[in-house]
Amino acid sequence: MPAIHDLLNRLGHELATLAVAPADVTGDFTDVVVYDPLDAPAFEAGALVLAVGVSAESALALRLAAARPAALVVRHDGPVGQPLLAEALDAGVALLVVPAGCPWSSVFAIASSLPGQLPPVHADSGSEVISDLFAVANALAGTLDAPITIEDNQSRLLAYSALQGEVDVARAATILGHRVPTSFRHQVRRLGVTKRLLRETEPFFLKSSEPDIHSRTVVTLREHGEVLGSIWAVTDTPLDAARTAALAEAARSIAVRLAHHRLITDLRRRHDLASMTLLLRGGAGAAGAGRRLGLAGAAYRLAAIAATRAANGNEALLDRCATALKQHLSVTCEASAIARIDDVVYAVIPGSADPGESLAAVRKVVLAARAAARLDSPEQVVIGVSGPVAGLDDLDEAREEADRVLQVLAGARSHDGCAEVGEVGLAVSMLRLAELESARRAGRRSVLDDIDDYDSAHGTSYGPTMRVYLGSFGDPAVVSKSLGVHTNTLRYRVRRLHELFAVDLDDADTRFELMVDIRLRAPA
Repeated sequence: MPAIHDLLNRLGHELATLAVAPADVTGDFTDVVVYDPLDAPAFEAGALVLAVGVSAESALALRLAAARPAALVVRHDGPVGQPLLAEALDAGVALLVVPAGCPWSSVFAIASSLPGQLPPVHADSGSEVISDLFAVANALAGTLDAPITIEDNQSRLLAYSALQGEVDVARAATILGHRVPTSFRHQVRRLGVTKRLLRETEPFFLKSSEPDIHSRTVVTLREHGEVLGSIWAVTDTPLDAARTAALAEAARSIAVRLAHHRLITDLRRRHDLASMTLLLRGGAGAAGAGRRLGLAGAAYRLAAIAATRAANGNEALLDRCATALKQHLSVTCEASAIARIDDVVYAVIPGSADPGESLAAVRKVVLAARAAARLDSPEQVVIGVSGPVAGLDDLDEAREEADRVLQVLAGARSHDGCAEVGEVGLAVSMLRLAELESARRAGRRSVLDDIDDYDSAHGTSYGPTMRVYLGSFGDPAVVSKSLGVHTNTLRYRVRRLHELFAVDLDDADTRFELMVDIRLRAPA
């Protein structure tokens, strides 16, 4: 039977806190009970009780602990009250606390399907791969005397054995590219192998007709009727009965691990999203979320990563960026917060109170993550960095800054696609001013609209003349040369601007208002 610490290992410290530990958390639990608040709190000694609909601060929670199940799981954000802690400790009950946003259905699925005494499964934050699958692949390769690759249901490489032998082109390309190459995937579909993977439940042999590709034995990874991936063993001939049985048994074990990994990944993604949403709102809620995540720093910066129009497959690209950023921050920071919200990956990064030092550290880690995300080109993503904020309650301002930088970089590639708000300050200010002006005018026409309409109707060039004039600080020689006209023609046009539209280019305020309007109309 599974033990309490098995469940803790599966959920991980991000999702489960052992608030009260009995003397032996390695003890088994025999059943998973979804408690109904209308029922009497009476359980078998080995029950793991999910306190659905029960507040951790309520008297009912105390009665559940007093009923002495093996473990009690409650949903709660923040510190658990002393009465429940004391009751659980006195009853010798393990008290597990999961976030309020954690779905009970996922907790139940994980707890009820835990195999007994299975070694912990850890997620490799760098590649969405369960790290001990490599050990499983190596062990299976030794048993079958055949090189092994394990793939998910999108033909992405999860793990492979170190037993190489004679490596054919398909295996080499898959390992180097972390995914089965497109040409081989098309060939697999053309030969009907994909349909067999959906249909077959036992290993089957595939005879290769290509001289540079070896034959293989393949088996589907399936859990509860869903195809999660496949195992491919390089075998020149069909496996004997004993090795076929070993491959089938390995497939069943790995499928359980993959199913658990997916559940845990989904739970953590939800948890990260809920925490980041609170953080980005700023205020007291952000400070509370930061404390729960262990965020501590003299100052904080927010980094935002978004895909550009040049990127194809934005979903996978952003996921790779988020995964790479998590890996790098886990090495450089004691705690950070990363989550994807819509089409942007946000990261709250604690750092030094020195602005230059903190910016250098953030820039180093985000650029390293971009490089590690295996982009076809750095131009596929842009990275906006906020200025430093002293406290988490100011993260709403940091988000506005980081989002503005993304807008600037998306419109005009600069700063190697990564900039801090101070580095593009003028462009950010113009974006803010543009929004204010748009709201203020609410559809009203400006003198620029009248001038441009007049030019269109009469074939004149007052608009271009005024723009060049303002951009050249009114220098007649420079303006005339730029327009290719005589200075007398320039003076005539400036006079007519005043006569037709009451535009006095000698007035400083008029010039400033026109220059701002022209700048706001310029393409981003």
